[in-house]
Formats: sequence, structure tokens, C-alpha cells
Amino acid sequence: MKTNRKFTVLRLLVLALLVAGFNAKPLSAQDYKGKFTLLSATQWGNTKLPAGAYSFRVEHELGSLVTVLRGTQNVAWIQPEGVSQIESGRSEIVLEGGNVREVNLPTIGVSLRYNLGHQAAPQEPQLAQIIPVAKVRSGR
Repeated sequence: MKTNRKFTVLRLLVLALLVAGFNAKPLSAQDYKGKFTLLSATQWGNTKLPAGAYSFRVEHELGSLVTVLRGTQNVAWIQPEGVSQIESGRSEIVLEGGNVREVNLPTIGVSLRYNLGHQAAPQEPQLAQIIPVAKVRSGR
């Protein structure tokens, strides 16, 4: 009788751990909400964003898909070309020639890289422009 009870408790414990494991998100795959301001029109992936204030979400469950919002309206869904891990630095968007080259988010340990597309060879060297990103706090 005691063996049956121990076996039942053990099965319930294993089942609870399995359910908790399937519902848990890894710490390295956190979603991120941020905001930034563009001073001029900017190409991000296939989307041209006019100057202005924006917010965004990075959704790791969707392959680090970035949803860009202007106010409350979704204006773009942008998939990165590559994702790498970073451990330090500032949260920022790096522009090159009016195009988003990468989004660095060290607070969640990722750098998202984007294809700049086909560009004519510049006559002068292009300097990267850095746009700071502020993390948006959850309303909890």
C-alpha cells in the first residue's frame, strides 16, 4: 500500500515537472519592448519608415520577429537576416546609409542583423548612425 502511494506521488511529481517545463520560456529567449525616434526616413528591411517616434516588440517565439508600431498602429513586421548573442553594450539601432543594419539589445542578449539590400557604391565613406533604444516597461 505504501509503495503504491509513493509511486502515485512520484508520477504526479514527474507530470507536474513536465507540464512546468513545457510552459516555461528559456531566460535567453525573452521578448523585448522598446522605443526609438528616427530623425529622417529610414529603410528597415522592405519597409520605408518616415521620420518620427516609434515603438517595437521583439518576439522570440516567432524567430525574433520585430513588430514596429507608430502610436498604436502596426506599421511593419520585420524578420532579421541573422541573430547573434551579445553580452554587453548599449541598446541601439545602427543605421548605415539610411538603412537599419542591426539592432543591439544586450539586456536580452541578442543582436539582430538586417540585409542592407543592393546599394550603389558610395562616393564617400559611410558612417554608421546610432539611434538609442529605450526599454518600455510593462504595466504590471
